[in-house]
Amino acid sequence: MPKTIASILVSLTLAPCASAALAATPSFDCAKATHDVEELICNDAELAELDNSLNSLYHAVLKHTSASEQEMLKTEQRGWIKGRNDCWKDSDMRGCVLSEYRTHIDEPKDR
Repeated sequence: MPKTIASILVSLTLAPCASAALAATPSFDCAKATHDVEELICNDAELAELDNSLNSLYHAVLKHTSASEQEMLKTEQRGWIKGRNDCWKDSDMRGCVLSEYRTHIDEPKDR
């Protein structure tokens, strides 16, 4: 049965929440941010929360993916990050990043 990252998100959302301070920190080290988009995510609580949600979902899907498909999933994720980082070119960079996260979280995964 196909799963969507959104369906996994619902189950993770029901888990106990971390403190508000932690929720505003993305999954990556902001001290090592190299792109305008990464800096935006580091300074935007909603985007940081979406980044954390996607990171948790990615690892959950990866954990339940066969070894033979994990490399493809990792390659797809690197490609998605590159596309997300291209939002610096958009006149509404934040809106673009927000849309990228929401769309990627809602993509169906047949894993």
